[in-house]
Amino acid sequence: MNQEPNQSLISQKTDFQKGFDLKQIEFQAVLDLTIAINKNSPEKGLYLILEEYLLDKLGIDHFSVYFVEEGEWRNSYSYGKVVSGWRGISSLQNQIQVSLLSESLPDLYKINGHIQHVIPFHFDGNIGGILLCASPKNFTSPYDVEAIALLQTMVSLMVMALENQKLLAYRIRQEALRKEVEIARQVQRMLFPKNLPDTEELRMYTTYLPHMDVSGDYYDYIQLGEGQFAVCVADVSGKGMSAALLMSNFQACLRTLMMEKKELADAVRMINTLICQNSNQERFITAFIALYDRRKKKLTYVNSGHNPPCLVFLDGRVEQLCLGSTILGIFPKLPHLVIGEVAIEEEVLLVAYTDGLTEIENAEDLEFGSDNLEAYLSENRFEKLPVLHQRLLNRLDNFAGHRGFNDDITLLTARIKP
Repeated sequence: MNQEPNQSLISQKTDFQKGFDLKQIEFQAVLDLTIAINKNSPEKGLYLILEEYLLDKLGIDHFSVYFVEEGEWRNSYSYGKVVSGWRGISSLQNQIQVSLLSESLPDLYKINGHIQHVIPFHFDGNIGGILLCASPKNFTSPYDVEAIALLQTMVSLMVMALENQKLLAYRIRQEALRKEVEIARQVQRMLFPKNLPDTEELRMYTTYLPHMDVSGDYYDYIQLGEGQFAVCVADVSGKGMSAALLMSNFQACLRTLMMEKKELADAVRMINTLICQNSNQERFITAFIALYDRRKKKLTYVNSGHNPPCLVFLDGRVEQLCLGSTILGIFPKLPHLVIGEVAIEEEVLLVAYTDGLTEIENAEDLEFGSDNLEAYLSENRFEKLPVLHQRLLNRLDNFAGHRGFNDDITLLTARIKP
């Protein structure tokens, strides 16, 4: 007579205990994952926590976690028997609800009978991945539904932690890049001459427009003595700190050699050797280096693969300064080197620039080009240098239109009176 009530009571206690156990597991799992997240535990540490709860607490001895990033699926973590043909889960891209594998992907289930459940997890409203797992042996029906819901909570928490770690790592990289750019900008700013000559014998003016935060362009003016000076315009391949450091090496070597009154050919060879050594022939520099001696009324120069600067004479004639060598930093020994010489018998306008100026394109993909530049210089050769620069920039801006400037621009002009 009392047997049935006793069995009912036992069943109620069992039901209560199962439900209570699941709540305890859920509470402890969320607590453990939260602590791990706050400690910024690595990805593997989070997976080990997941493994412990699936295997020991729920009795799930086969499971695999798959993430989707930019449409590509990857198996991130597995325990137990490997899932065959798992790439077929890509068809679950729009999966929202927990389901049985036999119903969602019957063909995949046929070769993976050890997997029963498909548990999607989401991030920012989009599917982040799928958990495929066996049924929880420690919690059979109807408690397996609650156990699977617990799993979805755990995996969602873990995914949030992993995404936050990625975001943190991205922010750290961005901050490191920002600091590198700022340091490179400061290094580059220190390299440019603080003051340029503005006398009857020599007037010099520059325009420097970096396309990005740190340019590869470089210019310099070096006073060598009474009536003597050196001028340089160069373009270092690449951007950022490595380009800035190579530029600083180039400047230090150039200034030292010029101050020591080295022959221009010897100086260029030494600079080339230095660049090859410091960049492992992975970076290069195009450069125009010129020496002017008022007593000799002579300009000596080397053009190392750079856009040919112009000498504009009083009659409007324009001469390109093309002689020199190949670009610096590629060949340990320069294959050829020719020193250019020009007699300066009258006032001239020296104009040196980087390729960003002449390679500006208009809406028809036509470059501004050196012919347009020379025509402009000849036409405006008597203008004051700041005016000459500004008018040229206006013309370039009108030429480019909505396309704007797509590279660094450096323009150096020097009006020399012998």
